[in-house]
Amino acid sequence: MSASPARSARGEGPTRGASANELVGTVGVPGALRQLLPSLILPGLIYFTAERHTSVLVALAAASSVPALDALFSLARKKRPSPAGLLFILSAAVSVALAMGLRSPIFVLAKGAVVSGTLGVAFAVSAAIRRPLTRTLAIALFSAQHEVARRVLAERWAHPKALAVFRVLSIGWGLLLAVSAIQQVVMVIHVSAGMVMATEPAIQAGMTTIGIILSLRYVRRLQRRNPDLGLLPVGQDS
Repeated sequence: MSASPARSARGEGPTRGASANELVGTVGVPGALRQLLPSLILPGLIYFTAERHTSVLVALAAASSVPALDALFSLARKKRPSPAGLLFILSAAVSVALAMGLRSPIFVLAKGAVVSGTLGVAFAVSAAIRRPLTRTLAIALFSAQHEVARRVLAERWAHPKALAVFRVLSIGWGLLLAVSAIQQVVMVIHVSAGMVMATEPAIQAGMTTIGIILSLRYVRRLQRRNPDLGLLPVGQDS
């Protein structure tokens, strides 16, 4: 006989004692990657489609609409846009407004570097104050639409050993994002807008993939030593 929703919400019934591995599997790493793909692919596609029919500045503005489109898609599915999504919309709106007002594409092209640098600092600071953003993001990604899973993971990953792992991951992602910001600034200064839009998605996808692979290898190695950490789904820690 299955447990009632009330018992499940209190952590009783089938969810009580459930491993973090089982709960992480509610979305998993493939699901997290699928959420990243649109932001890596769509800007370039929109830019090159629009650039055939309008100016470079307008095409860049159109390519910057991806965060807003993602928010509208979430609303259509009756889901609230994430705080991160709203931040990206705000940054896109500011950069497009500056670019249009001053008639310079540099503000749109440099937006990625500003966002990467800001996020890099945020990750580093979160590790320093012992509230690693990697933990917050992992809980959000791996327990989406599952409130019970979210609470159990938050409790499990509040353990000092798990927090130490997430702090190291936050430092690593902070450094990677800082390198990404520098790379983006160099691209904006030395190459054309078209070249930036053509190559930047692939470069960012590559750097993101490298970061994910290194993170998984690091966590997998630690989980072999401490199986109770429960940071990876079953089948991904072997």
